[in-house]
Amino acid sequence: MYVRRLFLIVFVLFITLPARSATVLVLRFHNESQFSDLNWVGESIAETLMDEFGAANQIVLDRESRAEGLRRLSLRSNAGFTKATLIRLGQTLDADYLCYGTYDAHLLNGSSQLKDSSIQLSAHFIDLRKMRDGPDYSEAGPLSELSRLEEHLAWQSLKYLSPKTPFQLNQFMAAPKLVREDAEESYIRGLLSSTKEQQQKWFAQALALDSHFTSAAFELAKLALDRKEYRQATALFAHISPEDPRYPEARFKMGLSAYGIEDFAAAATYFREVAKTFPLSEVYNNLGAAENHLNLPAAIDDFRRALDADENDSTYLFNLATALLKNNYFEEAAKRFQAVLDRDPEDSEARALLERALHRQAVAPDAKTLSPERLKKNFDETAFRQLKAMLQPKS
Repeated sequence: MYVRRLFLIVFVLFITLPARSATVLVLRFHNESQFSDLNWVGESIAETLMDEFGAANQIVLDRESRAEGLRRLSLRSNAGFTKATLIRLGQTLDADYLCYGTYDAHLLNGSSQLKDSSIQLSAHFIDLRKMRDGPDYSEAGPLSELSRLEEHLAWQSLKYLSPKTPFQLNQFMAAPKLVREDAEESYIRGLLSSTKEQQQKWFAQALALDSHFTSAAFELAKLALDRKEYRQATALFAHISPEDPRYPEARFKMGLSAYGIEDFAAAATYFREVAKTFPLSEVYNNLGAAENHLNLPAAIDDFRRALDADENDSTYLFNLATALLKNNYFEEAAKRFQAVLDRDPEDSEARALLERALHRQAVAPDAKTLSPERLKKNFDETAFRQLKAMLQPKS
């Protein structure tokens, strides 16, 4: 089966090629200044490091994974931790490296404006595989140049995490990567907001302050997709360039947007593009759904590929059964619908379609899909980065 063969290839790569990327946990940096209005800076530093580590092919645990680790250990994200607690947190999340740090800010003489302050960032690493401290890095400069300081800190850090990779400093200091401090603040306040309305306000403000701020555009696009504003979502996702590590996820979500406006040909194109490089089950499932609307026989093969990786997933079972029924493969369709009902006896759609398969009720070739396909909305970021790391090991 396709996906299983893929993982066999990955296993061969694992034993024959050089060591792959590490799993890195980056914590929010701790504010050691007297200014609580700068609490957002700690998340800003962490976000930049996470973005750059991910772009450099490291496997970076996302904010949700980090929050789950903190929850398991009953820890507050803005607290200062002992080294023992840091190690325990990293081990809880199976990280290879843990990055944490602090920052301090000071007003310039004669100024009372935080925007005129200077700031110093300090980053520390723990190698959890060898149970020893890594290097310490620091950056200092005006708060207005926070983005530049963060990028330089990321460049230094990656020389430790991936010493054999020749990272070029000018790539980190390129103009598109350097974001206005006020736009960065708005963006981070959006990430930390508890409601979608607040997120919308902050992300929109960030993009208005810096029209090239792709992180803000990406988050606004996700909110638009949640609201089923599919055309707006597509336009915002289009800000993400092929060089951006979020590009595959952006294309995946553009596929969802195209599907939402019933442009199934475009949806299939987006999903097919992602599947060529990242053959994840959710991608094949959605590709099959678009192809099924287009009456393409390939839908059955793609639903099978999705199911190969998880034979118990009722979404994949239902979609495969629907495609089989549409193509008049009654016996196998009935078997798959029964498998869905074995997992969820209350699935009324599957029960109705099972009856149709058992009675061998044919479907006209030009008929619309019997029942709405079930899409996967989430692009598994962790699986994506792990697969990318395995297929593209470091030299």
